[in-house]
Amino acid sequence: MSVKILLADDHQLFLDGLTAILRQEIGIEILGAVNNGYELLKMIEHGSKPDVVLSDVRMPIMDGIVVARTLKKNFPQIPVIALTMFDQESDVHDMLEAGAMGYVIKKAEKKELVEAIHTVAKGQKYFSKQLSGIYEEWIRKDTDHLRKALTRRERQILRLIIRGKTSLQMAKEMRLSRFTIDTHRKNIHKKLGIKSNIALVKYADEWLNDTGDLN
Repeated sequence: MSVKILLADDHQLFLDGLTAILRQEIGIEILGAVNNGYELLKMIEHGSKPDVVLSDVRMPIMDGIVVARTLKKNFPQIPVIALTMFDQESDVHDMLEAGAMGYVIKKAEKKELVEAIHTVAKGQKYFSKQLSGIYEEWIRKDTDHLRKALTRRERQILRLIIRGKTSLQMAKEMRLSRFTIDTHRKNIHKKLGIKSNIALVKYADEWLNDTGDLN
């Protein structure tokens, strides 16, 4: 089955070239190619269902950071791969914080881009080798932030949430009241800015995959 993608880049020559290259690739289907994030989101809102979005970071009208943040909130099933001419640390951090699942330098070879598309389509993260140092530093800093944001008790509850425990089961296991557990859960959601339990589990799961630790 082909991976369906949408492309967004304000440099028309690059967009045309990228579209032509990927159209030749077996296993990839291009649903559309637009010049800014606003047009891309409109396509999705009007029924386009990509498996992966490839978006330039810096674009007029609406940039890739807003695209990634909006998709994470309204269409969390659609992952974003950021495309950029530069390995600027600020851009990388902004896209990671917005929820991008991949980051590829535009000068990357076709093989790497195709690998990134298929990797992200499977729900895994992909970052260009040139960005590995920046990515690892961001993970370290953000994990430190996670540990500082949550109390030891909240991290303990978060681990139990990941394991699929209900509030009642946690209350019995931790010898706390159901009310206390629910209060901790609300605080975790508020501190991390995450509304649903599904999104919370996904968020925490990603950190466990990247760091192996929430202690």
